[in-house]
Amino acid sequence: MVAMVYVLPVLIPALFGWMNMVLAVPAFYVLRVFGTREGTSLLRNGLLLAALGALLLNQVGVFLFSLTMLPLAYSLDRSAALGEGPARAGARGTITLALTWIAFWTIYGITAGMNPYNHLLELLDAGFTQTFEIYKSNTDLPAEVLLDLDRVISELKLLVPRILPGVLACMVLMTVWMNMVAGNTLLLQRNPEKAPWAGYSGWRLPEQLVWLPIIALALTLIGQGRIRDAGICLLLVAGLVYFFQGLAVFIHLLERWKVPRYLRLVFYLLLIIQSYGLILLAVLGIADVWIDFRRMGRNDGQPGEE
Repeated sequence: MVAMVYVLPVLIPALFGWMNMVLAVPAFYVLRVFGTREGTSLLRNGLLLAALGALLLNQVGVFLFSLTMLPLAYSLDRSAALGEGPARAGARGTITLALTWIAFWTIYGITAGMNPYNHLLELLDAGFTQTFEIYKSNTDLPAEVLLDLDRVISELKLLVPRILPGVLACMVLMTVWMNMVAGNTLLLQRNPEKAPWAGYSGWRLPEQLVWLPIIALALTLIGQGRIRDAGICLLLVAGLVYFFQGLAVFIHLLERWKVPRYLRLVFYLLLIIQSYGLILLAVLGIADVWIDFRRMGRNDGQPGEE
């Protein structure tokens, strides 16, 4: 089963390529259910079979990238063994995945003879230019619309290099969060005694972290140049982090009010479709630091909530 899970993104990347971002889940599950030692043996055997399949399919590069999720799985398993809460485990996992990806892309860049970060900027710039050319070739668009579009794309070309570090940091955070939530939920459903943390609705951030959005906002409003760019990047990270907490509060309220599952799905879809929904959840997450929407019915002694 391990071999099948890891070979699917290699076998059919168009259909299962998204699995590369959640491949820490099966590894984390195996490590928690079978223990670190036996789980490592199972992972080793399965990955050897998957490596053979990737070699036959001439997709070794894709398979090697999928292996970058293994350190995250071991980091989460280590945090679970130490009894760390979701926030501390997430921080450890974020550092682990960030260092793993930096090492992977550095080695890749040296091997390919190019700078992956600069190459990404060039691809984004070329993508914006191509988008404008496509719209420009449409003779039905008025000249005023094309002029506004050209202005917007020019501003994006200047903005993207400034905020790209923050965007990449958010990608790391999002990846860690998805694997933590999916892995813990899978354990709660199939092997609840092995689950390291309670349900996601009880997860919360340390109260001291509220200084992150405050400092980020101050740097964005007061700073200039690179300091302002750093503030914008920090603001993106802070917004995403408190979106996670706001979503946990939102799920807790739906559970407390016993909202039917089909209505919950409707609410989730509305939040995704409405761009302001994500901002509202981030604001809700920050407000929870002072208001504590989950105070009622919460057991302060329950492990895994901090």
